[in-house]
Amino acid sequence: MNDLVFVERVQTMLRARGVETWVFGGWGEELRGLIRPRDHVDLDLLYPAESWDDLDALDLDWIEGKRLSWKRAFACEAVAVELFLVRRDERGWYTELQRRVHRWPDDVLSSNGHLRVASTAALASSRHSYRVDAAA
Repeated sequence: MNDLVFVERVQTMLRARGVETWVFGGWGEELRGLIRPRDHVDLDLLYPAESWDDLDALDLDWIEGKRLSWKRAFACEAVAVELFLVRRDERGWYTELQRRVHRWPDDVLSSNGHLRVASTAALASSRHSYRVDAAA
C-alpha cells in the first residue's frame, strides 16, 4: 500500500543502504501542503549524487524500462519507486533530463530529519517545468 508509512519505510530502507533521498512529486507536494491528500500510484525521490554507481550496486527489483541517464526505478511492495539523479556544478543543483537540463533552487535539499522532502520551491519549479514540457 502506497501510504505515508510506505514512504517512510522506503526512505529508511534506502538510508540503511547508504542512499540519501528526498521525497518529491505528488507525495512531496502533499507533504508540503501544496495539494490535497490523494491516492498515489508511485513514489518519486530525488537522489543527490554524481552518478548512479552506488545505487546501481544495490540488489533492488529494478524496472528495466525506467533505467535512464537521469532516472532509475525499482518496485517495492508492488509500487514503483522512481529516483531522479540530482547533481551539482558551479551553477548549483540540476537534473539532466532527456531534452533539457532542469535547474533546481538552492534549497531543493534543505530539509533533514527522518523524512526528507524536497523544498516547496523545488516542487513548484518542477511542476511548472513538467507543464511546459507536456505542452511542447
